[in-house]
Amino acid sequence: MNFVSPSRTIKKAIANTISFLFEIDLEFSQIPIEIGYPKYDAHYTSTIALMIANRINLNPLQIAEAIAQNLITDAQWQIQALGKGWINIKLSDQYIAKSLLDLAQWQIEGLENHDGFWQRQAISMVSVNHSPEPILQYAYARCCALIRLANQENKNVAIHELPLHSCFSDCLEPAETGLLMQNLAIAAYLESLQGLDSEDVLDSDQSRTKLSRSLAESFLDFYTHCRIFGVSRKIAIRRILLIKITQKLLLAIAPSPINYAMYL
Repeated sequence: MNFVSPSRTIKKAIANTISFLFEIDLEFSQIPIEIGYPKYDAHYTSTIALMIANRINLNPLQIAEAIAQNLITDAQWQIQALGKGWINIKLSDQYIAKSLLDLAQWQIEGLENHDGFWQRQAISMVSVNHSPEPILQYAYARCCALIRLANQENKNVAIHELPLHSCFSDCLEPAETGLLMQNLAIAAYLESLQGLDSEDVLDSDQSRTKLSRSLAESFLDFYTHCRIFGVSRKIAIRRILLIKITQKLLLAIAPSPINYAMYL
């Protein structure tokens, strides 16, 4: 299945609302949106109102408030205008659950699932010159170890055994939200590359290493603060699913010479 990131969906909704309210046609890719968590009490934040204020000669906060009042969310998120014209977006528990499920089922080109672990379809030995950084090695190895432990402890419950949104009846720990948002950011990056010719993709190993490092750091914060054993079944399911997604995206975002095959 294809994956549509929340950020892409939100950008399109904001672009359509701006077109309706102010008759300004923008491509969704022109809508600035960044991860707002943990700096703000929101998953995403946007400065689009400040960006277009001069074009329509209105106060940015007025623009932001108009967008917030008219944007159709279908209960997927809450939107708030504040400050000098910032727009903050907070995802609903149901939408977060759906995004997690979509990420888990997303078929990323070049990856396949074997015995619960994602692998690159063409596995080759990693040369010494292309070994991943220690933090990346450790994070990936921890993901694999936790998935194995979950299997041994019979915690690896089928995703559809429970309505996934019920696993969010307990509030997410800050480290869970941080890891979720980092996974969504990397998924949005990978999503943006789909359909582009290789010569059109400015996709260096350096940028992939930077993204990999950010995901590894978020995972290790999660690993320090969030248990998957000795917690309720609902929390365990949610966290195991998040670990599996992290294992997949660490592999998908890794620079091309690295496949982590030795950790499977």
